[in-house]
Amino acid sequence: MTATLMTRRTFLTATAATGGVLSVFGRARAAHAGVVSPPGLFDCHVHITQPWYGSPNSVVTVRHLLGWMDAHGIAQAAVLPLVSPEAFWYPVTTEFVLRETRPHRDRLTPFCAVDPRTLGTHLPTTKDVVDVLSRYRDAGARGFGEHKPRLPIDDPLCMRLYEACNELELPVLFHLDNQANMDSPGLPGLARVLAAFPKLPFIGHGKGWWASIAGNTTQADLHVGYPRGPVAAGGAIDRLMDAFPNLYGDLSSSGAHAVLRDPAFGREFMVRRAERLLFGTDYYDTSQTDFPHFDLFSRFELPNETVEVISCGNARRILGVAGGS
Repeated sequence: MTATLMTRRTFLTATAATGGVLSVFGRARAAHAGVVSPPGLFDCHVHITQPWYGSPNSVVTVRHLLGWMDAHGIAQAAVLPLVSPEAFWYPVTTEFVLRETRPHRDRLTPFCAVDPRTLGTHLPTTKDVVDVLSRYRDAGARGFGEHKPRLPIDDPLCMRLYEACNELELPVLFHLDNQANMDSPGLPGLARVLAAFPKLPFIGHGKGWWASIAGNTTQADLHVGYPRGPVAAGGAIDRLMDAFPNLYGDLSSSGAHAVLRDPAFGREFMVRRAERLLFGTDYYDTSQTDFPHFDLFSRFELPNETVEVISCGNARRILGVAGGS
């Protein structure tokens, strides 16, 4: 059977097969044409912020975030805290994320985070870690992350943290490059993590993760945000996804570039790995305007079923979240 393709024309008015997924230009054109389509995207990676650094106008409040989501056809989003010193200019705590998202849980799904170095000082036992994370889970957290400490991804402290996430069934969204969750070319440390916790979903994000879509990477390549040129065969992402069904990819930030740098490979990769990819943007500042992520589905003219699972289905399934109204 020939798969139905999501062309630019059909993408603008698609509703049933994709849950009403529309890009920003599609929503504008559809509205102009009198077509009413509910938003359907689930953004797996956004942040809310506070006025502790930079321009006060750059703060992403919940109110601003919801308006931005409406403008871009995003029905729901996962809101990630940032607690490690390497993660952000100041801590965006789990408690803040849980409190601010509480009135909007139909649209905003909170994550939780603990810096693993805390396990070496204040949370010395697995029971201690589980106790903290279970309180976050009971308060509404559906995942763990953004996990972004300046430690090897398979550091013993991180492994203890993953053990607690595994017990509580909290999927882990991690950032990987040469300054956070460090690993070597080929990602052998990540492979050890995935083998140790085969039932725990791990969602990859960051420069080093997406550089690993290509083969022949060097250590320096793991900190290049936007590599150029064709994707060399033998990438660690494909190899690890073949070996570990609990590994997923977050298309936010450099993820869109990773599939757009080599369009022929990118389209084939998105179709082949549709069940493992999650739409995301990594929105955290009001000055951000360049989001090629919204055009991925129409640019590649993907099959409708591919669009549906990447745009929202995978995130809702992994996080156990019902579709938005």
